[in-house]
Amino acid sequence: MDVKIGTRKSPLAQIQTDNVIARLQNLFPEHRFLKVLLTTTGDKDQTTALSQMAGQGVFVKTIQQKLLIGEIDLAVHSAKDLPSTEPEGLTLAAFPERAPAGDALILRNEFTTLTDLPEGAVIGTGSLRRQFQLLSLRPDFMIKSLRGNIDTRLKKLAQKEYDGIMMAQAALLRHPKALGDFKLHQVSLALDEFLPAVGQGVIAVEAVKNSPAAKIAAAIDDKNVRSAITCERAFLSVFGVGCNVPLAAHAKVIGEKIELSTMLGSKTGASYSLVQVGANPVILGQNSARALQKLANWPLE
Repeated sequence: MDVKIGTRKSPLAQIQTDNVIARLQNLFPEHRFLKVLLTTTGDKDQTTALSQMAGQGVFVKTIQQKLLIGEIDLAVHSAKDLPSTEPEGLTLAAFPERAPAGDALILRNEFTTLTDLPEGAVIGTGSLRRQFQLLSLRPDFMIKSLRGNIDTRLKKLAQKEYDGIMMAQAALLRHPKALGDFKLHQVSLALDEFLPAVGQGVIAVEAVKNSPAAKIAAAIDDKNVRSAITCERAFLSVFGVGCNVPLAAHAKVIGEKIELSTMLGSKTGASYSLVQVGANPVILGQNSARALQKLANWPLE
């Protein structure tokens, strides 16, 4: 049986998909797993700021449509790119791994830390959340929109279009040679100051519900990663599609419990955060979102 697996053309997307294929091939040597490269709306539009495209599934919708019409059997995504609700007929069949969920600041060699950067330093990010958290610590920074795949972003930093750029630690871990190619280094940022986006660091494998491919993918599902990402996505779902505010959540499985840390930022610079613990990932995520909304007097003005 041939199993066609769709993904984006970016180097990171392909590395993640190769990882999934290797795991599946090891478990199911009788099948042949084929990578299918696709171009999404987010890949075509390299100018619009990601904050203006939030909630629209711009990196996944095209791939999901290919699943629904049967052109591919599985899809591999970065979980943080997924909208908070699944399209009718599809299922998230596996969450095989979570790399470190935090953010990293990428710098040229003349700078060593966040505090080492000069006043008025230009920092590149397309994330409203990262911009909010960064300016909370360094309001003197200038934020400049940043788009493109990993290599494109690092090249712009190396060419001094920016003094630093922000990226997910997971992206750099999975594409380790990128930093060395440009003589750059990363500074890991503390989770308590830079709480990540929902699903950051998680690989998601999507399939048509109850399909043979969905059952195959389920073999590489990690139950602890599933509990954590289910909790985070339940949190996000309360805020709804198109929610364009600084929002962060990170769940950790601790024994039989889940600890969920959350953050909501306002346009005025006010920050609201909560840490709650529970056993049911969906209930914990939804209750945490409602408690955070109450704390912030949602909707924000």
